[in-house]
Amino acid sequence: MKLLALFASFLFFPVGNILANDAGEKLNLALKSLDNLTADFKQTVLDDSKQVVQQSSGKLAIQRPGKFSWIYTTPFEQHIIADGSELWIYDVELDQVTVKPVDTGLASAPIMILMKQNDITDEFTVNEIGQRKFLYWVELEPNAKDMEYTHVYIGLEGNTVKAMELRDNFGQSTQIVFENLRSNVVHDPKIFQFMPPPGVDVFGVGG
Repeated sequence: MKLLALFASFLFFPVGNILANDAGEKLNLALKSLDNLTADFKQTVLDDSKQVVQQSSGKLAIQRPGKFSWIYTTPFEQHIIADGSELWIYDVELDQVTVKPVDTGLASAPIMILMKQNDITDEFTVNEIGQRKFLYWVELEPNAKDMEYTHVYIGLEGNTVKAMELRDNFGQSTQIVFENLRSNVVHDPKIFQFMPPPGVDVFGVGG
């Protein structure tokens, strides 16, 4: 229950009391450390009553610009790979692969926040929530209206991104906690390459 404990004091904090300060600068500084990173993650999805409806975990690798590997290992294996030009989504259980140009496939996806290298305030209004027990929290409101989420909350420990929460129009939220983070990693290039296994169905068109 460590994941829920990490978010507990934050979830019920009234957003109306948020104070603005240099939260954007703090977040930009933290995001700069994500150029070459590996981490484990735990993800929890909650409904509008804050009841857990899904839990999963896996591994993440980032190489900016443009490349990442987001692998779900439990409860079902799924590979989401961006190789710089194409986005591959491989559902192992369904034996199915979807491929699309990375720019269109990821335009509104949450992972793109971690992939950004420009000033985060160019695309989001950033507000400070402040220190809540374990982490310092900031709120992001997308300037664009076609995003998959209405609010994003990012928890920082010093200059390290440790947690994210994404809320949609239906009151559902997705919480992600990052563990065992390693920065300045020299990645094996194969991590960001994907070759569909023989016999799987492949849908879509690449870049």
